[in-house]
Amino acid sequence: MNEEVPTYRLIESVENMNLFANITNVLSSDVLSRIATYIDEPPAKTTKAVNGLVYTIVGGLMKRTTSEIGVNQLYNHIQKGRFDGSLTENMATVLRDPTLTNTLIMQGNDVISHLLPAMKSSIGNMISGYAGIRNSSAIALLGLITSLVLHVLGKQVKDQKLDADGLAASLFTERETLVNAVPEDFMPQLVEKVGLHQVVAGLAMPARRAAESSGRSTATATRPAVSYEPVDESDGDNETLTKWGVGALIALALGIGGYYLYQNTQRYSDGQEEVKDVTTITSDTVQTDTVARSLAVPIDSSAKTPPKSTSVAAITTAAPSTTVATAGDLTSKIAPYLGNAALPKGRVFPLTSITFPPGSFSMTPGSEAGIAELTTLLKTYPSLQVQLVGYANDAKGNMTNKSLSFKRVVEIKHRLMAAGIDYMRLDAIGRGTGVSKADTSGIPKPTLRKIDLKVVVK
Repeated sequence: MNEEVPTYRLIESVENMNLFANITNVLSSDVLSRIATYIDEPPAKTTKAVNGLVYTIVGGLMKRTTSEIGVNQLYNHIQKGRFDGSLTENMATVLRDPTLTNTLIMQGNDVISHLLPAMKSSIGNMISGYAGIRNSSAIALLGLITSLVLHVLGKQVKDQKLDADGLAASLFTERETLVNAVPEDFMPQLVEKVGLHQVVAGLAMPARRAAESSGRSTATATRPAVSYEPVDESDGDNETLTKWGVGALIALALGIGGYYLYQNTQRYSDGQEEVKDVTTITSDTVQTDTVARSLAVPIDSSAKTPPKSTSVAAITTAAPSTTVATAGDLTSKIAPYLGNAALPKGRVFPLTSITFPPGSFSMTPGSEAGIAELTTLLKTYPSLQVQLVGYANDAKGNMTNKSLSFKRVVEIKHRLMAAGIDYMRLDAIGRGTGVSKADTSGIPKPTLRKIDLKVVVK
């Protein structure tokens, strides 16, 4: 079985190129041969699969960095994963060690699950069919090539001292090279599977976090110079006393208005909590996990007297559907916030209408209304980017609370994606019980079981 590795390279000409040129240099004939041996596939098919994966990963990362969430995630994964190019300096030697090779595969597959969520299987199937290799081989290659690409990017970040915005911009300098390099028979599959329509057409641009921190968007720059983001007050030392006084009065007025709005929102929310308590107790789904309620303060339902104006309605309308939040409740709370450009991003809203049975990450039937409402909300505000933050303290069997909390928010994310929401607008993170293992204060902390919606970009 001394089949010769094809002599064609990833990119035929590497002049004036950066990322692809560096990847090509790493993927020498010796490296490709060792990769083929490791996955037990013919060298020719392995090379074709590797090429396809390079295009797929780079294209996917370009699309990912068109959102602020994606820019941050890519940069953070490179930094935290220590992707600095050290392993790619002598990749052939690395591939002689099966343990180290397997570590790279696992690390790459873990990263791809976060950067291109819910796409690992579809990418594996695409590459398997394109190159004619086993699906398991395609998945192994996906992890390995992802690690390789991130190492090349990481070295670029280190050598050029790039920040997150610089990394995203650098990626997009390779767009034309990518479009010209992808084989004609592979381009349609790549565009369709990864959703690169706008990238290929040249309509997509990298998101820039610096646009908000340095001068904000063009729209906000035309307003009076009042900052609604947290700033260093020492920057105003050179302002005149008159300007400072006017600014202080405006800030005070905003603070009073915000406090009033907050208090009214809290009173409304508290009223809803009482209705939900009665509904949960009187329905036949008393064991259903009300995910959105924080368990920081245990509720003694036997000692609570429901408001007379709502208790009868709650009891008579309770249904087995387990819908415990009023329809449109999230929209009524978040719409005024999204419509007010003066309010800063970062506000957190509880998802009270989406519930899970204890120990499960399959949503209850009554959560369909909550998913529908959230879908409508995201379609109504097309620039909205959110983060789903899950907490759980009811894991069963071998599953950990952190895993359960993550699976729940990912389930919500998948439902939103199925409804037509771009995955780049959705981030999902599981925080387990919410109690840090690093906490050495000795003060008992209550565990949490809820799901929050954090507004990342308004």
